[in-house]
Amino acid sequence: MKNVLLVGANSTVAIDLYDKYSEKYNFIKLSRNNDISHVESFDLMDDSTYLKPSENLDGVVYFPGTINLKPFDSLKVSDYQHDFNINFIGLVKILKFYKPFFNQGTSCIFFSTVAAKKGMPFHASVSSVKSAIIGLTKSLAAEWAPKYRVNCVLPSIFESNMSQRILRNDQVKEKIKENHPLKRYGNKKDISSMVNFLLSEQSTWITGQCLSVDGGMSTLSK
Repeated sequence: MKNVLLVGANSTVAIDLYDKYSEKYNFIKLSRNNDISHVESFDLMDDSTYLKPSENLDGVVYFPGTINLKPFDSLKVSDYQHDFNINFIGLVKILKFYKPFFNQGTSCIFFSTVAAKKGMPFHASVSSVKSAIIGLTKSLAAEWAPKYRVNCVLPSIFESNMSQRILRNDQVKEKIKENHPLKRYGNKKDISSMVNFLLSEQSTWITGQCLSVDGGMSTLSK
């Protein structure tokens, strides 16, 4: 059974993963929520709170992120710094700590956003920090091949804890659906099934890819 580290295990996608695939993977969960996490008082920015695994890892999935949608004039430099810390620096810290525990063939999965491929208003901070993750994905995939695989998932908006504020009423939901060629926004299964694929033996010839799971938004007109 593969050992898979889930960072940000309180994510709705992470919960869907271990609800559906626990017979396939041994999940090691890190979260600020002590009821979910395998270590208490986990702090992404403090590697002294990280759990040292008892067995080597076959997969790492990094979920922490932010959805900070504001006009450029309303964004403070501190907003960019906060978003960069959670989305990017936290990821780098996790990789620095856990890479010595990687098995041959370990699959690393990161998250960017459709807004890193398609210009969207009010996404200046989000698209900037998530674009950095795309760059990291490609660089590490090249550097770590053939020992480890590194891929990135680029979703459009889907039902999650973070998106509740955006999907706040039926009128907004209908507008967002209409913006997608497939006429719906995503759900946790759309994303968790892609993560499962990238962790599985079915994807062993895939690395350095930024895979859009976005209802066609990044490439198709309405």
